[in-house]
Amino acid sequence: MRLRIEEITLVGTSRTIHFEPGMNAIIGSMSGGKTATVSCLRALLGADVSVVPELRGRTIAGTVLVGDRRYRIVRTLVTTSKAMVEIAEVGGRREVWRLPASQLQAGYDETFRDWWRNVLRLPRLSVPRAPNDDRSPLVPVTISDYLMYCVLRQKEIDSSVFGTPDNYSKNIKRKYVFEILYGVYDPEAAGLRDRLREVTTELAALTADADTLERILQTTAFASRAQLEVERQETEGELIRARQADIHLTGELAESATVTLRERIAEVEAEIARVAGAAEAEAVSVTNLRELHGQLIAQSRRLTRALVAERLLNDFEFHTCPRCGAGVPERGDEHTCRLCLQTPPHLPAPSSLAAEQDRIIEQVTETEELIARSTQRLAQLRTAQAVQTNKRADLGAQLDRATATYITDQADRIRGIAARQAQLEEHLARLDDGLALHDRLAGQAERVAELEREQEDLNSKIDATRHSNQTVSERLRKLDDAFEAALRSFDAPRFDDRPGSYINKKTYLPVVDGRPFADLQSQGVEVLVNVAHVLAHQHVALNDHDIPLPNLLIIDGISSNVGHEGVDLERLRKMYTSLLRAATEHVDRLQIIVTDNDSPPIAGIHRALELSDTDRLVPMPPAEPDDTHPVDAPPEPEEEAGT
Repeated sequence: MRLRIEEITLVGTSRTIHFEPGMNAIIGSMSGGKTATVSCLRALLGADVSVVPELRGRTIAGTVLVGDRRYRIVRTLVTTSKAMVEIAEVGGRREVWRLPASQLQAGYDETFRDWWRNVLRLPRLSVPRAPNDDRSPLVPVTISDYLMYCVLRQKEIDSSVFGTPDNYSKNIKRKYVFEILYGVYDPEAAGLRDRLREVTTELAALTADADTLERILQTTAFASRAQLEVERQETEGELIRARQADIHLTGELAESATVTLRERIAEVEAEIARVAGAAEAEAVSVTNLRELHGQLIAQSRRLTRALVAERLLNDFEFHTCPRCGAGVPERGDEHTCRLCLQTPPHLPAPSSLAAEQDRIIEQVTETEELIARSTQRLAQLRTAQAVQTNKRADLGAQLDRATATYITDQADRIRGIAARQAQLEEHLARLDDGLALHDRLAGQAERVAELEREQEDLNSKIDATRHSNQTVSERLRKLDDAFEAALRSFDAPRFDDRPGSYINKKTYLPVVDGRPFADLQSQGVEVLVNVAHVLAHQHVALNDHDIPLPNLLIIDGISSNVGHEGVDLERLRKMYTSLLRAATEHVDRLQIIVTDNDSPPIAGIHRALELSDTDRLVPMPPAEPDDTHPVDAPPEPEEEAGT
């Protein structure tokens, strides 16, 4: 994908660097700050901050073009992983982000490092920390790892390929990035490796557990499963016989004289329950009859009062006022009361009241008779209940004496059978525990065999993804051709051992005429090989859109240890010419930035920045005039001096 740095500013200073499409150069003396500038560019692109002391704590702001979208990025140059980075899109959708540098924080979905990986559409993968150990923990492939193939640093350009021989972890990431870029490490293979890692971890745990369990069994009496099965069968048979003896002894107890006593006790208890129920019902009946008797007596008394009132007060008339004693005059008629002038109420005839009184008296007599009979019956029931209760107590005492005598006679036999039964049950449980351990061991062996088959199958599938992909093979062939072409265009020194240069398919390191990079010996040749190597990757990626390598190349110290006279100078010119040709040919997609002590030996390269010992990357503030001794100030008067 197109990645272009358009401008970077050191906030708080006048230093702003503008970069053009194509090839740019930063030139200047050794102490001017060229490498520091590259460090700022790497920080702008999401790499970890590693800058000189003069830049620590300062803030950089830069504009980058990614594909067709332009972003403004502001980042403080601190090593804190939680430091915030601000991003704003220029034009377009005008999106804004504020993200932690490299460590995810609560409330954030991604980091600045993740943002770069996402915006460049780089695969988001995690790989084993140790490639040859499937149980190794997984680590993510970050933007810094991908930038390894875009930035050729000065401290590595003349000694190693991306500094990997001195950094084992970095070398592992270099290989993984190579495989990701060229499709060797495809998503399907990554999923297979993840499953292989799970299988290997479980297999190791099960194997260790099985070994431990087997060692434990060998030191116990449960070492032989066959012996355990025979012993369990014998113990189970003996336990069955002990239980049958216990049942037989219980039968003997059931057939003894105590059975008759138990039956009689059951009959007495049933009779006690029946009598108690009848007594309770009779008591309720007595209570109800007494309540009825009281009600009848009250009714009889009311009738008596009515009859007396009828005989004594019938046709009674007032002739004198009962209140004031004055005579009551004749008033009203024969149907009204002379005193209140109201019609007297109609009262039943005395004969009907007398009949009702007789009927009530008869009912009272009958109720009294019923109460007497119920009271007598209740007394009889309570007497019977007491008799049955005493009988139950006598029978219970007889049963206790009979049972105690029998159990005493059979005590030793009962204890022996119970003890033997408990002993056999406990031994049987121990045997079952031992067999359970053997079952567990057998299950683990089956699971281990299953996992080993799956492990073998996964390894076969992973190998098939490595070797059967013709597209990958074609890409690697093109990379070899591009590397060889780049070396020839540089006119790099060659060797006669085995003509032809290529990338080793196991180490992914350059090989020149049969000589590995570590055997080149000459630092100048190593520089040419390193530049040819990164340029070859860009050539292949520019012609294959499925290779996700960002189209940006930063080379720090391009002429390090390359001579500037005679043949060496000509080789330097040819290297510059090849880089310029590639940047010009793909001017809209590929941007190249190089740093050098001297001006480029060819024309057509944009000089983005020129530094020197007096004009360094971090501009020095202007010197302030010395107020105590101004240079052009006239001498002070003597009297003021004396003062």
